[in-house]
Amino acid sequence: MKRLIPDTIFLRLFLLLFVTLTVSHFVGMEVFSSFDHPHAVDPSHLRPHPFRFLGFIMRLSGIALAAWIAARWLSRPINQMARAASELGESLERAPLDETRGPFEIRQASKVFNQMQARLKQQIAERNRFLAAVSHDLRTPITRLKLRAEKIDARDLQKDIRADINEMTAMIDATLDYLRGDGRPEEPCFLDVSALVHSLAENAGERGEVVTVSGIAQPLMAQPMALQRCLNNLIENALRYGDRADIELDDTGEKLIISIHDAGAGIPEDQLEAVFAPFYRLDQSRSRHTGGVGLGLSIARDIAQKLGGSLALRNAPEGGLVATLVLIKR
Repeated sequence: MKRLIPDTIFLRLFLLLFVTLTVSHFVGMEVFSSFDHPHAVDPSHLRPHPFRFLGFIMRLSGIALAAWIAARWLSRPINQMARAASELGESLERAPLDETRGPFEIRQASKVFNQMQARLKQQIAERNRFLAAVSHDLRTPITRLKLRAEKIDARDLQKDIRADINEMTAMIDATLDYLRGDGRPEEPCFLDVSALVHSLAENAGERGEVVTVSGIAQPLMAQPMALQRCLNNLIENALRYGDRADIELDDTGEKLIISIHDAGAGIPEDQLEAVFAPFYRLDQSRSRHTGGVGLGLSIARDIAQKLGGSLALRNAPEGGLVATLVLIKR
């Protein structure tokens, strides 16, 4: 059923201010007029009565109170939209906005917002179906190549072909994994970050790598697999370019700071941000065997942001690169 009077932000503001100004004016007039004597002939009554100032203060207070109430009243639906937009950035599975409440402009904005969310979910679903099809179609010829490589008698050639196939497989897996993004959202839970970091360090030590851990961290709410992948990428990046990874945990109570320091040559200052771009590699002439595909840091930052944190790089004064992962406690 349509409303006789449209419920809009403009009309709400107009009616609120109109009623408030009218009421405050008449109340103020009643207060200071009670102290005036309209039938008096004394010229002193022609001068402004001191209590007229009290009426002015009352009107001013009424207007200030009305403005405060109006700001809260009118900003409430806008704040709800802002929270919804923030939640949408974390998960597309959030509940849609109520399209039946609030003024006309907010109802229209909620409707458009829900349509945008539905389109995004549809596009993500279509992209995941496409990636699944591409993954299947690419792995089939790669598998055939592996089988045919085994039939090559020349061992050196067979070894080179097998290495190329493995490199191609790694590139495809990394690319598909990056494009897949958050297609499979993970439920957050309380995670013992100290235990996770020490476990990653022990795994690296078993491979002969040098990884040290210092500091402690209290459990926090996070997605375990996502955080593990983020830290894995940062540790592997430090080991690949800096020969070692020194991990420091700093728990401030409000946030957890995880710093990973390597012993490499660092990165030029003008490229500290550029290396987070997908497929970006500092040394284009370097082989992918030593330089990777160029997705490790991109994936790590993407995960950090989805966890509500941040990831940044800086060159240490004593040498080496420091990757700083900051996780806000919730």
